[in-house]
Amino acid sequence: MAATTAAPSDWMSIGHACRLLGVNAATLRQWTASGKLHAYRTPGGHRRFSAAELAALSQHDAASLAAVEEGVVAQLRDRYRNLAHSEIAHEGWLGDIGPEARSRYHALGDELLALLAEFLRGPSSKRNRAIERARAIGAEYGVLARGAGVDTAQAVEAYLVFRRPLLDVLSRALASQPGAGAHLGRIMRDAERFMDEVLVGMASTERAAS
Repeated sequence: MAATTAAPSDWMSIGHACRLLGVNAATLRQWTASGKLHAYRTPGGHRRFSAAELAALSQHDAASLAAVEEGVVAQLRDRYRNLAHSEIAHEGWLGDIGPEARSRYHALGDELLALLAEFLRGPSSKRNRAIERARAIGAEYGVLARGAGVDTAQAVEAYLVFRRPLLDVLSRALASQPGAGAHLGRIMRDAERFMDEVLVGMASTERAAS
């Protein structure tokens, strides 16, 4: 741990550093102990971190995380395609969907995964766009379901059949990637929020139809 005789004006508290990097205080302490970060201690014993060093680390981690997320989304796409061709996707009313509607479902699923990647690593403007499109995809799911004579509850149930395994794959894939573990909680919360927006879109079609 590095120390200085006085704290420069750009040194930040551990709370601010945690928010900037998206990690908890225990992780920051580990990084300080290992030399990944340097800290100054105030006379009262509180850690202070260089804003410039934190910004550089944040940019490096963001670039590394973007590469990790790209690989993880590729795994999600493979898992989705396997699910789409599995027996469960051809049971009950799902098995009665015509080829044109099924093709549209698959196209929307692929788009949803691409939007998830955009949402996880994009700036706020792209994240907002991804959320809006996720809702629109949910609404289209609802319209397709109604066209097949399926109510919203059944459509939601079918969506959840795909949602849970995909989130499980995301969690396992991230946990196995070097450098992603510290961000796992945030990424999973973001992914669940994004996938929930599809349900919001599906529910909106029921209100519009009533």
